[in-house]
Amino acid sequence: MENKIEIILDSVSCVDETELIKDPRVHVVRLVTVLGNEEWYDGEKSPEEMVGMIKRLGVLPKTSQPAIGELLSLFNSLTDEGKKAIFLTLDSGVSGTYQTAAMAAKQLQQERPEADIRVIDSRTAALPIAAMARELLAKITAGCEDMDELEDFGRDLVQRTRTYFTVDTLEYLQKGGRIGKASALLGSILGIRPILSLDDEGKVIPIDKCRSRKKALHRVMEIANEEGPIEAIYVCGCFCEQDMQLVAEKMQEMHPGVPCESSGIGTVLLSHLGPGVLGLFVRVKK
Repeated sequence: MENKIEIILDSVSCVDETELIKDPRVHVVRLVTVLGNEEWYDGEKSPEEMVGMIKRLGVLPKTSQPAIGELLSLFNSLTDEGKKAIFLTLDSGVSGTYQTAAMAAKQLQQERPEADIRVIDSRTAALPIAAMARELLAKITAGCEDMDELEDFGRDLVQRTRTYFTVDTLEYLQKGGRIGKASALLGSILGIRPILSLDDEGKVIPIDKCRSRKKALHRVMEIANEEGPIEAIYVCGCFCEQDMQLVAEKMQEMHPGVPCESSGIGTVLLSHLGPGVLGLFVRVKK
């Protein structure tokens, strides 16, 4: 049976580090990082290269979402091939990708009534988005062709995914407007490590703070474990491989048999969160 339903992800999903990057049913829309006079698509430069540029130039990077024209081109191309698609985007509270994609899908539907592109706000970032795509593809492979059913399934995965993270520097969050300059300065002086999450609107919110990195990592795990029965664990970060390994191992000890995956992050997320960011994501059972 020919597959008629495909998946679209943005590059912040960490899909490059998964087997999905080789799946012809998966399409990747790349966000852009801008630093000084240079700009590149997410994935074209490594985090190490970007941090080297920051040290050399003395400025922090900015990012931009895909243009609506780029999305319309992809949506039209899939429709020309008789394909439908589900687009899982980065959390709408930190990026305008979801809004732009929803606008493009609506415009396409008005111009071509046969088109069917569903856009889902993942309300998270990084590896959990790729994991949602994998679950959707498994359902499609099993024979599901009902777009309403698949959309509901995807939204259920979103609702059951929790996002927690801590950062090693407050400078990047402050420059991005996530926290005030005074809070960043005070936090740096006192060595405070915030525990952050996403609220119901997908906006970054502080939920706790610790006086050391070690305490912050343990607190992140405590909070995640308060969510109830867990069916999947994801650990993501940058320039903190030992911490990531520690968190992954501890979570697996506490939840034997529960799948646990780890990945790095690209330059777009790094631009907003800074070196040393570590994210712990869990998907709770129904």
